[in-house]
Amino acid sequence: MQQEIPHPPEAGIVNALRFGSDPFRFLEGMQARFEDIVSVPIPGRAPLVIVTNPELIHEALSRPAAFSRVPAQGPAALIANQGLVQSEGALWRQQRSIMGPAFRGKQVTAYANTVDELATEWREPDTKETRNLHEEMTAMTIRVASEILLGEDIGRKRAEEFHEWMHIAGIEFEFSPSTVRPNWLPQQISPEFKRAAEGIRTLSEDIIEQRRAKLADEDRDQPPRDMLALLLRAESDPEVTYSENQIRDEVATFLIAGHETTALSLTYTLGLLAQHPSIRDRVRSEAESVLGNEQPQYEHLTELPYTKRVYREGLRLYPPAWAAFRQATGKARLGEYTVPAGSAVILPQWSVHRDKRYFDNPTQFDPTRWERRSPNSVSAYLPFSTGPHSCIGSQFALSGAALSLARLTQTFDIDVPAAELRDLRPTPTLRSHDGVSATIGPVRHG
Repeated sequence: MQQEIPHPPEAGIVNALRFGSDPFRFLEGMQARFEDIVSVPIPGRAPLVIVTNPELIHEALSRPAAFSRVPAQGPAALIANQGLVQSEGALWRQQRSIMGPAFRGKQVTAYANTVDELATEWREPDTKETRNLHEEMTAMTIRVASEILLGEDIGRKRAEEFHEWMHIAGIEFEFSPSTVRPNWLPQQISPEFKRAAEGIRTLSEDIIEQRRAKLADEDRDQPPRDMLALLLRAESDPEVTYSENQIRDEVATFLIAGHETTALSLTYTLGLLAQHPSIRDRVRSEAESVLGNEQPQYEHLTELPYTKRVYREGLRLYPPAWAAFRQATGKARLGEYTVPAGSAVILPQWSVHRDKRYFDNPTQFDPTRWERRSPNSVSAYLPFSTGPHSCIGSQFALSGAALSLARLTQTFDIDVPAAELRDLRPTPTLRSHDGVSATIGPVRHG
């Protein structure tokens, strides 16, 4: 029997302001009060439907025709319109098919190389110094993403510039009461963001030009492995049709998506380890036993089970993709409920990951919970989303992040004050307000 979606008794304007002012607290409140789903009326907009049951979240994400992605609009459209994380239907299937091989196999060597370069930079002073941990992780992961996925290492200087652009974007996209303004109210875009978006587009075009020139000199019988080479080679395929700026949109999208969630998750996991020294000691011991003086390699992953559990637990508590956002393309059934056409649908990893119905001691950082349960068997664990639009690079990110976590913890004491993980802001990803300050120095043995 079909059921009407329940809704909170408070007035719509009250809930709109609560959601816009503190989305995390609002979602946690809805998670605690409603077992399956809740519809929140928003003045001047379609209702906000929050799905709190992980089984219904899986169902919604498995049906992109009924619950589609939200098209790029406003500031987001200035960066990319039709990248893989935005596209749907035939275009999405074409692009996913072309790019898929770039994420298969043991393509984590660049993580090992770049994390060792970072370790050398950190080791040079041979004393403790204060750094912005998020900026450091961004500098590392954006270079990895550009080298592995795009075939071009953008270097430290441009990586730092990219971090600044992303900081500006975070401010522009941060949720606020204006996020739930009536649809008829125009959206203002800051000049700073326009310049940042132009910087990202220009960097994307530069990378494409450089990669195209290199491919012209390479043996065409040699199959390309990086994502950009696959996209460029597909231009000559008569069955492939690209719209204007399609490749630029893909590059800009993966410059962002290919690094940001990993940079954020490493930042938060290293911060959690700083607050839990016994867990950090166990990661360090495992890394010293497995890696020794060797450079991290893909083959080491099977020997780092505890480190992988630690990283997965960091993803649970601080999922960089804290919610998936969809819209109901028409009147749609979800479980026993009917979702009205046009509804804005939120599928919140943040609150589901912290729900005591699905996790014992949900706010506790406890990597051993993944000794008792396989992450793949827990429907409430969704750090990389699920369904056909789940993260194409999830295994690539897990592998590289685990190796990075092992090497950095083995080599350095990274101290992060607890307060640094409290001032987190809801943009499309879970970002700190002004970086994460950390004191970093070589490990002192004995």
